[in-house]
Amino acid sequence: MANIEEIEEIQQPKKPLRFDWVLPVLFRPARALREVVQSESSTWLTPLLILSLLAIISALVAGPIRTQIALSKPPELPADFQYWSPDAQQKYMEANQPNTSPLFMVVFPALGALAWVWIGWFLLAAILHMILTLSGSRGSRSADFSLAGWSMLPYAIRTLVQIVAMLVTHQMVTRPGLSGFLPADATGGLAYLGAFLGLIDVYLIWQIVLLIIGASAGSGLQRARVSGAVLATLLIFLALEALPGFIGAQLSTLTVNRPFFLF
Repeated sequence: MANIEEIEEIQQPKKPLRFDWVLPVLFRPARALREVVQSESSTWLTPLLILSLLAIISALVAGPIRTQIALSKPPELPADFQYWSPDAQQKYMEANQPNTSPLFMVVFPALGALAWVWIGWFLLAAILHMILTLSGSRGSRSADFSLAGWSMLPYAIRTLVQIVAMLVTHQMVTRPGLSGFLPADATGGLAYLGAFLGLIDVYLIWQIVLLIIGASAGSGLQRARVSGAVLATLLIFLALEALPGFIGAQLSTLTVNRPFFLF
């Protein structure tokens, strides 16, 4: 009888998507993450699809808000603007109107959010697997990549909270995490520190807990060594993740005027 049950278990097709693991991973992670790291197949696709869908929805909700913000900011006027002819003034204003096309307000932000999901997952998984392996882990690459994907599920909750906040307040979430401790107009090293602190919130702590639980179940290492490996992984990952936000903040301070013609 046992042999028949084992054969049936082997012949049973594996589910390519495990949406039934979503709530257990978030709220009963010990058993669920053990299944994740002990699964013979990669299961990272499920959480990444959820995060991708929410990223697109968030971009669609934020699009009209971005458009309203862009239209509410008048262009910077030259010092001698009042001495220009009315026709020249009108041409200057038309040339410096913000680009509020759906491509800039929705499509590009959505692509950036999707890049964060997929590239971020790959970097996190690669760093996690490398550091756990150097720490003596017996876990497989497939298990570590799946664990990295499922550990990102708390950010799905964060995206849902941000979507609701935007729908209710009609405002963007501009100072996430601990970035509010630094001035918004910080430059140089403080600007990078602000981008780094903006990544630290309760959802990151939630992710750390999931990674420690999952890595402890799949690596065979002691909890203290696993905790050190996870913290080192996220320190490296956050340092890399803060770079795009820092560069974007620096570029946003630049004023770029589209060309216009007086005649």
